[in-house]
Amino acid sequence: MLKRILVLLGETPSSVSARQFAFDLARRTEADVAGLAGIDLTYIEAPMPGGIGTTAYKIALEEQLKTQASDIRRRLRDKFEAECRDHNIAFEWLSFEGDPIGTLYLASEARDLVITGHDTAFCGNVHEQLSEVLAKLLLVTPRPLIVCPDELAADSDILIAYDGSIPAMRAVQMFVLLGIGAGRRISVTSIDESQELAARRTAGAAEYLRSHGLEAEAHPIASRIHPAEVIRLEIAERKIGILVMGSYGHRGFRTALFGSTTNALVETPPCALFVYH
Repeated sequence: MLKRILVLLGETPSSVSARQFAFDLARRTEADVAGLAGIDLTYIEAPMPGGIGTTAYKIALEEQLKTQASDIRRRLRDKFEAECRDHNIAFEWLSFEGDPIGTLYLASEARDLVITGHDTAFCGNVHEQLSEVLAKLLLVTPRPLIVCPDELAADSDILIAYDGSIPAMRAVQMFVLLGIGAGRRISVTSIDESQELAARRTAGAAEYLRSHGLEAEAHPIASRIHPAEVIRLEIAERKIGILVMGSYGHRGFRTALFGSTTNALVETPPCALFVYH
């Protein structure tokens, strides 16, 4: 069961959603929540091309970005402490200066789940899409990741995108063991040109979920449309609050995870995304 949550802190709308999701989940599961904020020195101190005068400009820019990041980190600490107090949750704060990937690896080692906004970053006031960082996170951390959109859906139903692969099975198992789906309606969908194959996949996953006492229904889809588009439509029509992502489609897991489909879902999430490598 879920005991310890790590939430990545930032000031973007999706970062606010991540904290809200973390507090709501902690309330349901009685898990602890730790907040992590920091300064990505690998971004701030990256080499800058140029000629004479570039060095002085780079030094000034680095100092400006570090000051911005420090100010943000201070504000985030105060905000997170106040929110923990409002939610009657013990305040636990982690902070770093340096490489975020290495820090997140060590921090996640002692946690069950990492929650982040889709564009939460540690680069001062510079905000970029975080899909590349998330991809690296999924490779180095042994923990599942929940990626939050700018605004959380009010709905509580869960959709599992499932293709019967080993990565998909692992994602479903981890989702079940953490207890996130307890008391929620769950739909398992598989998207394939063959309705028979899609039905066979969803039936097995739904049976597994029900064996753990979860309310699950199979929802196979025969389609030639790109899986990401089908999934977005399903989320909108079925009022989904969480999407559990395994590997789907007919490509290899690495391609499915880091290719256009997942990047599109991560950069503009239609709901909270549960991803496990």
